[in-house]
Amino acid sequence: MRKIYMAGMSHKVADIAVREKFYIPMDIKTETLQRKPFDELLILATCNRTEFYVASDRELEEGELVRYICGLVGQKFEDFGQFFYVKCGDDVAHHVMNVCAGLDSVAVGEDQILNQINRAYETAHQLGATGNSLNKLFQSAIHTTKRIKTETNLSKLSCNIPFLAMKQVLKTFDDLENRSVYIIGLGEMGSLMLKYVQEYTTHIFASSRTFSNAEKFADVLTPVPFENRYDVVGTCDVVILCSACHDPIITRDEYAAALKEKSHLVIDLGSPRNGEASIGELPDVTYVCVDELQKVVDENRRLRVIELEAAQKILQEGIEEFLQWYRMDDVAKLINVQAEKMMRMASEESEKLLRSLPNLETAESEKIQMMFERFAKKIASEYLYKVKDKNSPENVQKYLECLCNVSS
Repeated sequence: MRKIYMAGMSHKVADIAVREKFYIPMDIKTETLQRKPFDELLILATCNRTEFYVASDRELEEGELVRYICGLVGQKFEDFGQFFYVKCGDDVAHHVMNVCAGLDSVAVGEDQILNQINRAYETAHQLGATGNSLNKLFQSAIHTTKRIKTETNLSKLSCNIPFLAMKQVLKTFDDLENRSVYIIGLGEMGSLMLKYVQEYTTHIFASSRTFSNAEKFADVLTPVPFENRYDVVGTCDVVILCSACHDPIITRDEYAAALKEKSHLVIDLGSPRNGEASIGELPDVTYVCVDELQKVVDENRRLRVIELEAAQKILQEGIEEFLQWYRMDDVAKLINVQAEKMMRMASEESEKLLRSLPNLETAESEKIQMMFERFAKKIASEYLYKVKDKNSPENVQKYLECLCNVSS
């Protein structure tokens, strides 16, 4: 039986300093998938997780997959093995379904992970790295997640302030690819805000009272000294304020003087507020403060209890459907073995009969062979394939074991 395995690390078990060491560049990912070191392989790499999914005809040794990942990125298993979680069999199905549905994400129920898994699956599939097992697993996970998105409101009921802020940005500007975003404050909330923003645009600026905090993210944004914030704030389409301060860091008058003639969105996540509320009175400026988002959070928390139960039910149905296929796939192989055995027996018996009738015409001999072959196929259909379709994998397995014992 081809077993499925996975090994990975995520935001739940490793901080960014560890996770970034296991970033898999696209060229390395492509080369690995093409080389296919396992019977089947899929690599999921996002800013919050790196996970390898494997299907193998042989049983993997303990720690083998984690050691492989460490070797791929040039890190020592002894130093980083502790940060990985490893699963096999049914547990892999449970895990990937939860991940795909966004139930294992920083923002529970978020949509972005579905797109990331879709891309990871398409890449692995196009490169020929997946087979029946991983194809079915990820197709089932994607299908189940789409059911959750359409049959529940879970993804619309986030309780995460930065996530809701990002949704407000996308509601205001449909396409961020060619728009600029300026984040002021890179503490816990600002850093999380950055994770969401960088999924949609590369035109990112950021400031922190301590300039070195902004410089840490120089690979994904342009650091701006805090005292120079008004040089940037008026030119950016979106300004997100996340600083911990007692007094406003953006005033109406100075912001008005810096503004360019276009639509602007200011999202103020500070408490106390980082910007003067009167900013929202300026022409072409939309101002959203944290209290407005908090009202949505409070209502969403109440509604999510109901939606989460519905999502879990759909998720369980998807898991059970896949596991039914997964177990039956193994049974199907045994059935095919038995069917082939029946065909061989029919062929052997027809040959015995024909040897005892040496004077038969060729046409008659062929009719007899066809009759034995059709009879064997009918028996296989009645007593193997129909049994498979109408019973559980466990019952079919027992039936096949009995059949093997009788015919051995």
